[in-house]
Order: sequence, then C-alpha cells, then structure tokens
Amino acid sequence: MSKKFKLNENRSYYGRGKLKFLPLGGNGQVTKNMFVYEYGSDILLIDCGMGFPSEMLYGVDMVIPDISYLADKRNKIRAFLITHGHEDHIGALPYIIDKISVPIYATKLTIGLIKARLKEAGKLNFANFVQVEPGKRYQIGSFSVEPFQVSHSIPDSVGYYLSTPLGSFVHTGDYKFDWSPIDGRTTDVERLTEYGKKGVLALMSDCLRSEKPGTTLSEADIGKNFEEAMRETSGRVIITTFSSNVSRIQQGIDASIKNNRKVSIAGRSMEQNVKVAIDLGYLKIPKDVVVGLNQIDKIPDRNLTLIVAGSQGQPGSSLSRIAASEHKFINIKKGDLIIFSADPIPGNQDSVYEMIDNLSKLGAIIKYSDITSDFHVSGHASQSELMLMLSLVRPKYLVPISGMHRQMQQYALLARGNGIPSQNIFVVDEGGLIEFDEHGARTCGEVETTNVFVDGIGVGDVGSIVLRDRKTLAEEGIVVVIITIHKKTSQLIEEPEIVSRGFVYMRESEDLMKEAVKVVKKSIGNNGRIKNWMVIRERVTEDLEKFLFQKTARRPMVLPVIIDV
Repeated sequence: MSKKFKLNENRSYYGRGKLKFLPLGGNGQVTKNMFVYEYGSDILLIDCGMGFPSEMLYGVDMVIPDISYLADKRNKIRAFLITHGHEDHIGALPYIIDKISVPIYATKLTIGLIKARLKEAGKLNFANFVQVEPGKRYQIGSFSVEPFQVSHSIPDSVGYYLSTPLGSFVHTGDYKFDWSPIDGRTTDVERLTEYGKKGVLALMSDCLRSEKPGTTLSEADIGKNFEEAMRETSGRVIITTFSSNVSRIQQGIDASIKNNRKVSIAGRSMEQNVKVAIDLGYLKIPKDVVVGLNQIDKIPDRNLTLIVAGSQGQPGSSLSRIAASEHKFINIKKGDLIIFSADPIPGNQDSVYEMIDNLSKLGAIIKYSDITSDFHVSGHASQSELMLMLSLVRPKYLVPISGMHRQMQQYALLARGNGIPSQNIFVVDEGGLIEFDEHGARTCGEVETTNVFVDGIGVGDVGSIVLRDRKTLAEEGIVVVIITIHKKTSQLIEEPEIVSRGFVYMRESEDLMKEAVKVVKKSIGNNGRIKNWMVIRERVTEDLEKFLFQKTARRPMVLPVIIDV
C-alpha cells in the first residue's frame, strides 16, 4: 500500500467559476458509463456506454443512459470524450449521437470501433471525429483537455486531464498499473505526477476492484497460460472473451501460432472488431493462420483454435448457439477445451453458468474463473494501485466512479485511511450532482434519471408497465376471454370462450375452465346484454382474476376481447 500523504493546503487549488459533475451512468452500477462536466456555458460528456439488462428485464436488449437532463442544454454540449472502446463506454453512441451530434474525441482504435457500430446502425453521418494523441492539448470551449495514456484490457485507452478557470480535474477512465502490457503502453506515471505537482482539484477514479487487495496481475501472464493449455490439449481449444478485448484476442492468436494451430473467428461482433483492429494495425495475424468457419472440419482438432463471441451468455451469440447445438459450423466434441477469458458482468452470472452447464453436458472441458484464475485478469486497478493513483495525483477531492455503491464506499474508506479527509470524498450514485466553486465542493441534490431500454429497434418505448406485463406473462401466463355479441343488439350470442397460454393445460383443467366461463357470464349479467363494454371489461377482469387466484394461487394476465358479429 502506498504511503499516506498530506495535502499541501498552501497550494492554490481554486480559480473562478463553478463546475458541476454529474454521472448519468456508471456510478452505482458497473456499466452504462456517462459523465457530465459542466462549466459556465460549456458541457463535456465523457463516455457513452450501454448496460446489460438483468434477467428480469424481459426482452430488453440493452440499457442506455437517460439524457433528459441534457434536453434543454444541447446548445452547451461541446464534445464527447471517449476513454476506450469497450461497450460499456461506447455502446450507447448509436442511440444518442443523432440527438447529441457533437464531435467525438477518441484514440485511433476507439474511433475505429465506434465507426463500425455507427455504420451498422446507419448513424455514421451524424458523427464527426477528432483523433486524440496522449499528451496533446485540445481547447474545447472553456476546457483545456489533455488525454493521458493508461493501461487497460484494450489498447489505446486513455484518461483525461481537464483544466478550467476554476481548477483541474483528472478523469481516469478504466485503468490499472500494468508494467508489461501487451501493447507496451503503460499508465503514464510521469504525466500523472506532473498533474499532481500543478495541483488537481478533483480526481474522478475508476474503483471497480477497490475490494481486492494488492495489485492486479499483468495481461502478459495470460499469454503464457494460453500456450501451456494448447500444448497440453489434444483437441480443439475454444477461447471466449469480450469481442472488444483486442489484447486477449492477440494473445490467443500468438499462442496458437506457437502451437501450430490455425485460428477461426466466430461471432458477428468478434469478426467486426477483429477486422477493425487488423485494418488499423492493432492486431497482427499472418494471413495463413486464419481460416473460415466453413473450413474447420478439414483441420485436425489438435491444430485448431476457435475464438468465439458470447462470453456473457448473450442470447443469440455464437457461444450460446454452440451450447444449444444450434451453430451452423461448430458442434462440441468430447475433449474440446473451452476457456472463458472473461468474468461474468454482475447480472449475467445465471446466463453464463447455464451456458457452462450446457457445454459441459456436451462433453467439453471448461476453464472459467470460479475454478481457475489462469485465463483472465482484470483491466482494473486493485487497492494498491488505487492508492498509487492517489499519491501521484494528490487531489483536493476524490470522487469514485464506475463501480457499484459498495465499491465506491470501499474506495472512500481506503482513501480516508491514506490522507484524504472524509469531507473531501464524494460517493454519489447515478444522478448525484456535485458542485465545485471557489469555496469548495458539495453535493447539491439529485437529477432524476431512469433506465432507458432498447428493445429491437425501439428506444425508450418499453417502460415499467410493459415490463410488468412481460413479467406476468413469463411467470403466470395469460388467459384470454373471447366474448361474442350481436353487433346491433349487443346481446351475447354464445358462451364466452376462454383460451389459456402459460397458465394451465386446457385439457387437464376442463372443470376449472367451465367454472371460469360461469364467472364471466355472471360478471356480464344483464341477461347477456352488454351496454357499457369498458365497465364489463373491468368487471370480467377483476372477477376472473380473483376466481383464478382462489383456485390456483396464480395471477395470470386476464385479457377480455369482444367480437361484434
């Protein structure tokens, strides 16, 4: 652990003006990163990420930040600053860039990955890119912006040093202190030290691994373990990781070459990112190493590696289809070694473990984080590295970001034990507003935010009512009541018909359905004549729901339908 340090209280941290900092995502949850820096008439947005839906969000494809706070401030927004190319930092751009069409500042690889997503979504024409270089200054409104190099699990990752007339802020992005990264680019200790000497008003720091003591292992360790696993395996090796984890993909390819294995890539997102990384020079693969999926049956198992998308158990991903024996080219063979080179994101554990079970039933040998740490290391700083960042930057204030609430609190606890006063640490969840001015810093209320759900091509049109209905349908089923009446007389023509799906099996519940029909007829009353359909609809729904719960202790969705003939 780094030594305790004292702030230089004689240092002038403050200038003039007022800055507001607001997480619209990323705080209180691991994903959906998006942060607002507002000074005077200028706003910078750092990152624009997506979140993964929990299993209770039936049918939802992804979750994106709520930008309602920015609705009346769009003329003040100057730029997006993107820290790196992971989905939880760029994935929402295709759904937001047409609403906030401002320049996107990012590094070369990150721009390539963003362009691929925007092109796929038909939104590339809304984007204007500025390729940034670490150490170079960019004047954006009232902000002087300098990206600085950090190590993470994807190349070309940066943090941002923001200078304003009020003071300076360091936004780390995702980082760790890896002294032997695959791309050779270490976190820039020298530049961080310079910032600390100048005086940093606030540090906004990644804190995802604040619960883990010591330091995070180097990415270099993974390559050696890939090599050993391939050397000891006589069958195929299947590696699954995040499709944006370019460094891990390179390690899998390098290990395959050393073990005389061809490589095939499976999964649309994986193929897309590999192509972008090759075109930009971030992936180096000899042409004779990669083979198409339609050729893998011609290659001996001991000479084949498959790099497959779907490490998070996403429905429809290549690995989930392989686990369900539904992939066009890949079927699991006994003796296949499957390596999960990624930890499950919180909320995805059940899907991942179910997939692992299915792969195991098919005869595969599976290595995943619960049984070995040989094949995945985090891209985030552990406790000693978090304290090292503090000791280099020496901020007046600390704001933990990009973590669950417990992780932000743990970072605050560590910082208090290492020289940062409690009143100078701000732990805020999504929507928590922090204000900095010449008198200091303070929380100043909350901005109301909500999860915005993406479902198919719909953005924000799925709300709590729709999700509640989906939950009911999934857990309790549906009962449709068909009531046929004469168009002119509004008289019931025949007995109501009841159709059930996901509630009870009709043939085995005939008596229950007959009783349910009687309940409906009684609810209609008036000798079967319907005068006010809305009243009857509510009465039928209420009475039938009550009856079915008394008989079955279940609450299916009851949907009355009237047919005029």
